[in-house]
Parts: sequence; C-alpha cells; structure tokens
Amino acid sequence: MKDKTLFRIGVLMISILISFNSFSQEKILSKKIVYEVDIMRSRIEQGSDKDSIAYDYIVDKRFFWQAIDTIIAKAKTKDFYFKTFDKESLSFDTIMKNLRKDYLISFKDTLRDYRAKKLLEDEVRAIRFEEEWTYNPKTMMINKEVIGYNPVIRIDSIKLKDDDLVPYEYFRFELGWVYPKGRSNLKDTLCLIRNIHFTIPIYNKTPYHWWDSHLEPEYSIPYFELYMKKAEEGLIKVYAQPNSTESYTRQEILKRKQFEMMTTIDSQDAYGNIIQKDTIIKGNYSTDNLDYLRFGDEWYFDNSTLHFIKNVNYISPMIQIIGLDGSLRGLMPIYYLRRR
Repeated sequence: MKDKTLFRIGVLMISILISFNSFSQEKILSKKIVYEVDIMRSRIEQGSDKDSIAYDYIVDKRFFWQAIDTIIAKAKTKDFYFKTFDKESLSFDTIMKNLRKDYLISFKDTLRDYRAKKLLEDEVRAIRFEEEWTYNPKTMMINKEVIGYNPVIRIDSIKLKDDDLVPYEYFRFELGWVYPKGRSNLKDTLCLIRNIHFTIPIYNKTPYHWWDSHLEPEYSIPYFELYMKKAEEGLIKVYAQPNSTESYTRQEILKRKQFEMMTTIDSQDAYGNIIQKDTIIKGNYSTDNLDYLRFGDEWYFDNSTLHFIKNVNYISPMIQIIGLDGSLRGLMPIYYLRRR
C-alpha cells in the first residue's frame, strides 16, 4: 500500500513537472520575419552656403565598422559568399559589378574605385534582418534568433515637405544576405550597442511578401491576448517607459486601455438625405489595434562566425493615433515589458 502511494506521488510530481516545463517552453511567435533597422539617424544641417545632411550613429561606430570590415574582407577572400534572398550565392565581384551598374543609373556617373571603397566603409546605414521569434509564456519576453542579415548602402538627398527640408532616400543598394552556418561560439564578440530603440510594423498586406515586417496572426494574436491578459491580471510587470521606476497598477492598466478614435457616422437630415459626419468616439483597444512593435535590443557580433546575436531589453505593442482628417498622427505604446 505504501509503495503504491509513493508511486502515485511520484507520477503526480512527474506530471506536474512536465506540465510546468511545457508551460515554460518557448513558443513560436514568428517562423520568419524580415525587417529593417537604421544604423544612423539623419538630420538637416543648415549652412551659410547650402544645407547638408548629417548623420548620428545609433550603434557604436567603432565596433559596427569593424564588423562590416570583417564581413567584406571574408567575402573578398571567398571565406563565405553573400546570397540572394533565395539563397543563391553572390561573389564579391558580382556584387561590385551590380553596385557600379545601379550607381551609374542613379547618378549618371561612373563609380570610381575610391568612391566604391567609401560606400562600403561609410555608407552602410541600415541592416535588414531575417529572424525567428519565440517567446516565454511565463514572462512574455520575446527572443530573437537572427537567421540572416543584409547590410544596406543608402545615400540620402534633401526635399521640401510641408515647408520643411527633410532627408529622403535617393540611392539604395543591398549588398546581399549573410547566412552564418552553425552556431555562434561567443569567443570573439563585439558589443555593437547596449540598447537600440526602434519601432517596426508587424502586419503587411502586400501579397507575396507576407514575411516582410509581418507576424503570422495564428501566432501573434494568441501572444498579444496572453500579453494583455497577464498585464491586466498583474502577472507581469509593465511600465509607462522603459526606464520607469514604478510599474503600472492593474487599475492604471485598465484605465489606459481606454482610447479615442475618429470614425465616420452616417445619419439622415430632415429631408431624408444621408449625411456623413466625422465623430470622435471612445473605445477599448484590443489585439486588432496592435499594428506595431517597439523594441529595445542589445546587439552582439561574432567575428569568427559572422553571427548577429540579439537580446531584447524591452518591448511594447503600439496603437495608431488617427487625427480628425484621418491621417496618422503618431504611435502610442500601450505599456512596456522589460527584461530587467
């Protein structure tokens, strides 16, 4: 009898352990998502003779260019090959040939060797990433595995917009995708930035490009529903800002869920004519309103394997703020969840 009781207790403990482990296991948020992050922030500098564009580095300039130099050097010596998005190999000579061709089309000028060298050394201003995202259902923090990445050369120009001078992308060239093999050994890594703050759209309606800044609803909707439920029940701590000292109370979270939006209402006048009127209404946001995600990431680069490694410091789903004219006025974070 005693042996049977001990056996049952053992089975119960194992089942509890299995249940706990299954709950704690990482769950899929996206099997494949591609998005772009700026490495530099552009601004207009007004001079006495003419206006120009200046750039502020978002990442550590020294280590970022050391990483780019390592990638270019290994491509030149054929230690690895850049690839197309369809995984077809690109030699470094082919890449430079394509760069010269695109440069000639855009600038109506030949790309000289010294200028080509400068483009590779100074003008990589963004990186496209292909990643797989998972999350911990207990903490709701997102984990990113970088499958591949693509350095992007960008040259900006200046245009007039609403009486203001603004920079815009004039020339763009993607070097090619880097798909590191194996896993990072973390023996020779560079910390590119402790925290890079950026926002990306997470739903893309463009046919045949479902992976581009797009989360599959079958994974994302359950994630956001659980995220909001846990926050509202006080099971995870969320904050007004990434560096806030005090977390939101449950009452503050529920109150923050209220929002105002503009909608068009059809009504009839005294003569039966249909009149459309823009009206501000109050409502509650749900997972249907979450169209963007804001991240704070920590980035590392492995010199020996060319791996990018990311740690997510904080996240916040974002809702769009629509003005009376129907235009997008901005994005509002619902609340931040942070790693520490």
